[in-house]
Amino acid sequence: MNTRRWGLLFLLGWSQLAWGAPDKVDAFLRAEMARNHIPGAAVAVVRDGKVIKLAAYGKANLEWNAPASTRTAFQIASGTKMFTAVLLMDFVGQGKLKLDDRACQYIADCPPAWKDITVLQLASHTSGMKLGPVNADVSSVAVAVEAAKKVPLSSAPGEKAAYGSDDFVLLTQVLEKVGGAPYQQLLLDRILTPLGMTSSGFDRAILTENDIVLTSDVVPERSATYQWRTDHQHQYWFVYPHYTLAAGGLFSSVTDMSRFVAALMSDKLLKPELRSAMWTPPTLNNGKPSSFAVGWTVGHYRGRSEVGHSGGPALSDTVYYPDDKLAVVVLTNQRKLVPNLAHGVANFYLSPPPFLNEPGIPDAAPERTETLKQLLPALVQGKGEARYFTGSAKDALVELNEWLPIQLGGMPRMSRLVLLEDSADHLSRTYRAVYGKDQTLRWKVTFDAAGLIAELDVADE
Repeated sequence: MNTRRWGLLFLLGWSQLAWGAPDKVDAFLRAEMARNHIPGAAVAVVRDGKVIKLAAYGKANLEWNAPASTRTAFQIASGTKMFTAVLLMDFVGQGKLKLDDRACQYIADCPPAWKDITVLQLASHTSGMKLGPVNADVSSVAVAVEAAKKVPLSSAPGEKAAYGSDDFVLLTQVLEKVGGAPYQQLLLDRILTPLGMTSSGFDRAILTENDIVLTSDVVPERSATYQWRTDHQHQYWFVYPHYTLAAGGLFSSVTDMSRFVAALMSDKLLKPELRSAMWTPPTLNNGKPSSFAVGWTVGHYRGRSEVGHSGGPALSDTVYYPDDKLAVVVLTNQRKLVPNLAHGVANFYLSPPPFLNEPGIPDAAPERTETLKQLLPALVQGKGEARYFTGSAKDALVELNEWLPIQLGGMPRMSRLVLLEDSADHLSRTYRAVYGKDQTLRWKVTFDAAGLIAELDVADE
């Protein structure tokens, strides 16, 4: 092991601010930090409004050798949308607007294509707005909205869910008009200050002087952000233009995040009916539910309802199980991650999924299952071979071999593979892979007639 590797492992030692004796959560996160080159991290677990785990590990800043603490302000990126959603629902509760209001009630001179877009569709990414590139030269929300008016919709409102920032640009203007103040002030007055979230805020970073000078406000105890490149860390700075802040850009500590999720377990921020509406996905035009609710992702994990949001893609990772009143927040300063750390921590607190021992269906093409049994462990090691693939899946193999080890490399060994669904021609199949005793993933595979893999997708379940 070379000197650089030893040095990194040393840096990933425990912060002296980690609470309590070593336990399984600490061991899991320390192992993931070492495996994925994460300099610093922090975790909060909240059950029924009470913090039952709060800890920080490693370094917030490598240049200054500064330890991460439970007060360290991490960039939570798109995790900010959860706060924007609560702010929106607060206004709904006050009767200042309704989710089914037309957005054009609050935006002047709307183009005809926008006439049917609702506030709910903006907040759930179902408006049909086209994803626009972030432009640091745009000076304000109003200017950004005027620019969006000139861009045609990519789909009809309510047709599909498409994650993008333009929805939240329009939503920002709606909130500012209803609230009578800039977005940052509304967030401070309605959420951050009432909850005592003193380590949370925006850095107001901007590029100036021909985009060669970066300036920002001072953020006390801010963590630097890093991205691992082959064999060393690069510092990585997220710059969120002013008009995008409702979609991302908030800095927050794990202590503050624990206060936020704890408040959502009571009526402190929102009444039950408002929380329920916030976590209910709208119905798309085809009658199916969207994968987004009001500023929160929605789904299921280990057989229970889950809401949350990640950001960066995994500088922040928040999951909440309303039926269990259990929330997990994991913050890191390593950008090159997949948002699976909160699930990894939640596994220590949630019971095994009820479907764990389901037998599946009879396998009429066992040779294809055997192919997967050989391939999946190799992919997790980043060693998937091209001979198993065809078409676009073969073209994406380099990316699969890079990202699947990051996403799944910390899982226990695969113990069994169960066929759940199979098409009549055996070309489209869905499997449940069980890892260790009770961790599962769902693999969807499309084969060609020769038995080569044309499509491959994996998801938590």
